[in-house]
Amino acid sequence: MAKTKFTFRNYLKALKNAWLVLIIFLVLGAGAGAFVAFKKPVMYTSATKIAVYNSTIDNGAVTSPYTQIAEYLASKKLLAEADDAIELADIPAYTVIEAPRGIFTITVTANDAETAKKYAGIINNNAMGILSSVLGDTDSYRLTTLEEASDGVPTVTGKTRIIYLAIASLGALIIAAIGVFIKFDYNSEK
Repeated sequence: MAKTKFTFRNYLKALKNAWLVLIIFLVLGAGAGAFVAFKKPVMYTSATKIAVYNSTIDNGAVTSPYTQIAEYLASKKLLAEADDAIELADIPAYTVIEAPRGIFTITVTANDAETAKKYAGIINNNAMGILSSVLGDTDSYRLTTLEEASDGVPTVTGKTRIIYLAIASLGALIIAAIGVFIKFDYNSEK
């Protein structure tokens, strides 16, 4: 029995002959993608942006003199100490990222849009109190709100679910095509 030649056209024929395997992998990938896409809970994010400036420490160095401020603002414990009206356990997850020098983006992730927006505003309003509790003398610091807390935006939408499903389906199809290629490579004449 003669072996087939190792050509792209013959590989396409091998793919055509293995159509059932490809369909099975595509369906399994779609099932896995749907499971992941619809299992993921919908969370909401809200962001606010503040600017911090201190003329005595901003000396034009390459590294930002405000880097430690992101850590202070990201501390839930310091936030609860700065605002007696909130409980430490009630504070949702949030991140503080310094973009360019002294510009901080605070992103709050919560179960509902109102909570995310509320806590983004609370962190923004208490930023100076947090800095005062850590740094002590904050007379030379200037804080400016660049963006108020935005409305809560869902982290998972119908579009992202479809993307999860498509990526998983395509990934499974590629794995099946690779498997067919390995079998084709093994059985073909080079």
